[in-house]
Amino acid sequence: MTKKRYHTKGREALLSYLREHPDCQFSAEELCLAVNGEAEKGKSTVYRQLNQLSETYAVRRFRDEEAGRNLYQYVGEGCDCRLHFHEKCLQCGRIEHLDCQGSAAFAAHLRAEHGFVIDCGQTMLYGLCAECYATAERERGGQAHA
Repeated sequence: MTKKRYHTKGREALLSYLREHPDCQFSAEELCLAVNGEAEKGKSTVYRQLNQLSETYAVRRFRDEEAGRNLYQYVGEGCDCRLHFHEKCLQCGRIEHLDCQGSAAFAAHLRAEHGFVIDCGQTMLYGLCAECYATAERERGGQAHA
């Protein structure tokens, strides 16, 4: 028996907020604050909604090991983040999907050559996006380094 998903105002407000910021990741507390006006208000409901949205792959859950918490990002109903890497800009914080054959090829290399099976959807590469890199290069007079 499938569980019925209710489309409440709270759920729609949460989805709407996440859709407006598709290249950002948020903690549950940040989402409670954004949607409910305070971090603790409706926290259990937001957690429940985030779990349901993660199950449908509309929202991707990432683990921030440094902070010891989960972060959530809207990816849409048509995106399967399990199949590719992600990149996060250390300057502006933007997160992009690396939805290309490179992710699969590198994962296959790790599996074949090193015996390591990588979880592509949980893999985050950190660096500078093209825009921030170009800005850094201009500020250094064309001497930016990757």
